Amino acid sequence: MTPAAHSATTADDWEVVRRSSFFERLPEPIVRDLTQGQPIRACERREELCAQGAAADFCFIVVDGLLAMTRRADAQDDDEAAGEAAVIGVHGPGAGLMLAEGLTQGRYPATLTAVGPARVMRLDAARLRQRIESDGALAMKMLAAASMHLRALVLHIAELKTMTGPARLAHLVLDLSGARAGRAEVILPYEKQLLAHRLGVTPESLSRAMAQLKRHGVVVHRDRLIVRDVARLRAAAQAMNAA
Repeated sequence: MTPAAHSATTADDWEVVRRSSFFERLPEPIVRDLTQGQPIRACERREELCAQGAAADFCFIVVDGLLAMTRRADAQDDDEAAGEAAVIGVHGPGAGLMLAEGLTQGRYPATLTAVGPARVMRLDAARLRQRIESDGALAMKMLAAASMHLRALVLHIAELKTMTGPARLAHLVLDLSGARAGRAEVILPYEKQLLAHRLGVTPESLSRAMAQLKRHGVVVHRDRLIVRDVARLRAAAQAMNAA
């Protein structure tokens, strides 16, 4: 892993950390105590933050940018799939990652890589363990935070199993738009090959899914999508699932 430069923590950074999936249930003084002296690191595109199989010495909070979580099949898991990397998820600001592994002195089950320039708070797992050993209530809240990430992974697997490719893309666009009705504009946060991996489809299938969305009022300009009618796209996504 290439050493990353530390960057100053701003008020906006603190707000992201404070409301992250790790700490949103904790009082502010406790969050400040847990994060005191923990640096925010500036990462370059494709920089690796942790490697699958390595000791989980750190947990991570995304402050800015995106991190891709990928896992390679082990030879013991599947001889045919050994060496192939699957994108488990792409995580943006506020995401807390590898907490359960850090708290249990485990190993990283996947690799984290910066999709583009990113800023990440790296938390010393040993320090977190020391802090929660003497505070049962804090330990329960941190456990709840760790379970949230597991729940997100389960929901993603369910999405891959139950939705068609076009429906997955439509739901992603709707989520990114944040709009309930009317017109919306969305910038795809990562390159199309990574997007295809994230949706569990081939690049060719992604192109076909994009073409299908165009028939439902979505205008595509490279990485910029214009949704002419959010309600129409939502109804189409539901129909795709039912098909």
